[in-house]
Amino acid sequence: MAAALAATALLAGCGSDARSPAAPEVEPEVAELTVNGQEAVAIAPGEGDPQGLVVFLHGLDDDHGALAEEQKRVDMVEHLLAQGYVVGASDGHFNAFGNEASQDGYVALAAELAERYGTTETYLVAESMGAVAGLQILADDRIPDVRGMALISPLVDLDVVLDTPQEPQVFQAFEGTFPTGTRNPALRPSSDWAGTSMRFYLATEDEVVVSARNAEPFVERVQDVADVSVVECEGEHVAPSCFQGDDLVEWFEQLD
Repeated sequence: MAAALAATALLAGCGSDARSPAAPEVEPEVAELTVNGQEAVAIAPGEGDPQGLVVFLHGLDDDHGALAEEQKRVDMVEHLLAQGYVVGASDGHFNAFGNEASQDGYVALAAELAERYGTTETYLVAESMGAVAGLQILADDRIPDVRGMALISPLVDLDVVLDTPQEPQVFQAFEGTFPTGTRNPALRPSSDWAGTSMRFYLATEDEVVVSARNAEPFVERVQDVADVSVVECEGEHVAPSCFQGDDLVEWFEQLD
């Protein structure tokens, strides 16, 4: 049901008279998938060869339908489609906080997209909680040919969840234990991201995932071994201003 809603919303947005300047001229192709036991969706340009694959890793309380649930994401997807990118999303085991199952799901989705669309050139775009899985996948080099990862209001240090309403969900996601050591990106050595490229979109008024306890110390640790850039955006957690499809496309092109 969520995949059908995603397809309907995206197709309606791309085909309406009020389409944004970035919207594709040809309606995209939307494929509802089941990958690694998880519902997923792939949205591809309606014509031409793909420029690359974009795997979206959703935030808390979302699923693969998040791509169509708010205009900020729809606009981002339209920018990517207009430039020839295929965009995919998975349920990712829902509120998984980057556990092994969610990582496996996103790795499997990337493999499915690569086979389906004939390219392995991949970019990760992670929102909030999704950054944990993305950082783990990137550090372990689990997806071939990942060119870069964009992180929007990212959760990086799982320790910040302690003593919050989300703590029980983390314990549940990790089968009754709290993730320590290498299961927490903030506790991994910076060398694990050596040679990778990351771009952070950080909301200036984020009080949900505070950058000073997440992205900022992480950037400081890895900037000597990785290609890291930071974009400040106005607003609160996952603010619309942080979903910059045009900037993403420009950054992707610089990585080629």
